[in-house]
Amino acid sequence: MSRRKRERSSKVKPVSAGAAVALVSLSSFSVMKAVAATATLPIIAKFIHAIEVTVNASLDFGTLAITNDVAGHATLDPLSSSLRIDGQGGLALAGGVPRAGRIQIKGAPMAVNVTVEDQNVQLTNGTTFLTINNFNFITANGGPQVTVTPSGPGNAAILNVGASVNTRPGQLTGTYIGSNRIFANYQ
Repeated sequence: MSRRKRERSSKVKPVSAGAAVALVSLSSFSVMKAVAATATLPIIAKFIHAIEVTVNASLDFGTLAITNDVAGHATLDPLSSSLRIDGQGGLALAGGVPRAGRIQIKGAPMAVNVTVEDQNVQLTNGTTFLTINNFNFITANGGPQVTVTPSGPGNAAILNVGASVNTRPGQLTGTYIGSNRIFANYQ
């Protein structure tokens, strides 16, 4: 081996890049001091009563007479419980006392969104059907959705519910029954 080659081999060998990083990293650990810190995390849990929906009165159109073999239409105003018949000669009030449905929403004094499940509901007499639609809260123009805030004694809100009944030509007589669900959710 030549002298030059021996001199090169006796010199320190170059360090690879990965080893250099490891050495630098290890040396920085020896300079750092261990430090501990703490913090207190606030925890909040707020509880409210779940919403309760109670039906105080059914939506009742009274007894309607089919006077002619034409389509009939009658609307029950939720505010006054008055029945307005379309004047086309298909229906007339024959008895009973029409009354708006009445529900009670009970819960925390927070905004509650109240809606009907279906805009069109079919009532049946076991043989055929008729349609109820135009559901509305509070007033004839109130619509099928309203926001209320339960308040006062017992954190309650009372809502009247109106709708329209529609008969078809050849509508069979009988007692027609059905239902529509009411949803109430905190906003």
